Amino acid sequence: MPAERDQQHAFGQPTGLWPGQDIPRQQGESALPWPEAAPPVPPVEARSRLPWPEAGPVATDLDQPSAAGPAGAAREPDEAGAVPPAAGSPDQPPPPSAAPVPTPSGGRRPRWRLVVAAAVTLAVASGGVAVATLRPDSTDRPGGASPQAERPSPTSAPTGAPAPGTATPGADAGLGGRPSGSPSASAGSTPGFTGTRLTLPGASIGVQTGENFGQALARSDRTFGRLRMARIFFPGLPPAWKGSRADVVDRTVVVSFKASPEEINSGRHDSRLASWFASIPRENNVYWSYFHEPEDDVERGAFTPEAYKTAWRRIAGLADRADNPKLINTLILMCWTLDPKSGRSFDSFYPGDDVIETLGWDCYNWGAKWKRYAPPQEIYGRMISKSRELGKPWGVAETGSDLVPGDSGAGRAQWIRSMTGYLNQQRPEFVAYYNQVVSQGDFRLLDQPSIQAWKSFCTA
Repeated sequence: MPAERDQQHAFGQPTGLWPGQDIPRQQGESALPWPEAAPPVPPVEARSRLPWPEAGPVATDLDQPSAAGPAGAAREPDEAGAVPPAAGSPDQPPPPSAAPVPTPSGGRRPRWRLVVAAAVTLAVASGGVAVATLRPDSTDRPGGASPQAERPSPTSAPTGAPAPGTATPGADAGLGGRPSGSPSASAGSTPGFTGTRLTLPGASIGVQTGENFGQALARSDRTFGRLRMARIFFPGLPPAWKGSRADVVDRTVVVSFKASPEEINSGRHDSRLASWFASIPRENNVYWSYFHEPEDDVERGAFTPEAYKTAWRRIAGLADRADNPKLINTLILMCWTLDPKSGRSFDSFYPGDDVIETLGWDCYNWGAKWKRYAPPQEIYGRMISKSRELGKPWGVAETGSDLVPGDSGAGRAQWIRSMTGYLNQQRPEFVAYYNQVVSQGDFRLLDQPSIQAWKSFCTA
């Protein structure tokens, strides 16, 4: 985020819009249906260490030297684009402890993963294009499928406004931190996206005046081709699933919600959250995240890292009770947090291998600030390395770029093609474009070159 920060209050909420408040409440919207929770019972322990194998080698240029900073770090990127030192060095936090974790009662929820290489081989052998996803939904459609009619949605979809008495959390939510000036020269040219798409493309959905969320989603599908996943923000606790914007999506969802760790750890919201997890359907994968991008809130003193991690563990236990294999515990942090210049430690925000199943990252190119489109390795390199170090699946929960001054869209389109080609080789589980305008920048794809560049990836 630029140095000129918005005025903050409560948990640091700016007076302008931020993700989670980007979709205004519809007129006549009903109140949240849950009564106050009864005195809570401590939730069961989060599930034990997950059984995924170590990730195999993937083509990458992470070791290539560069004179530029890691642009996608989104806050004051390092002038040196090299990958950070190995874990445990003075500039890099050590990996999480590998201490044994007790297995929760009820056993481990089933998880399975598709071998990507086998899917690619089948695609080549059959002469077709396959979408090889690591966690395929039973309702996934081919990437190039035409948009389908959305199921009718209520005119007023609950937005998950903060619960009464809950401090409003999170400034700069969804922006991955603030940029700095003076990155180096622009990225070189790249061809359009070609080959087999190995991830789920998606976006956050901006609601225009006069639209409800279902209509905005249908418009996005018409513009980019049917999105395979959608990024959903709730600024407070999540509303009932049925009829909410998460329910309208009818595809893979990456959904986040917020409440203060103090309230979570008191057990005040146990009943409500347990009901929400139990209400989530089992047809599509739901990557759920508690309090995405907590880093700035910790720095402002809104809560401590220990309280945040304890709250995460408590909520994960509630999710585990639902016994829904489609629920995927996803920690979402800023890419900037991995830059040594941030002064942050990843471990401060990491609840543990037994709690987190997938890592989500928010990484941006700040075109107006940097006056260039940075090479993808600078933006995403550190977070890819960290995810592999932990052996965790990962996805890009938010990414995008505002326009470089003087660019009508052709330059950004070239960057989008370079970004999608690079990320596809790294095989994330999802990539969501942040198609929104906020006080820190306008990331919307409104020009035809940029629209076509993202569409070519979504429909591949």
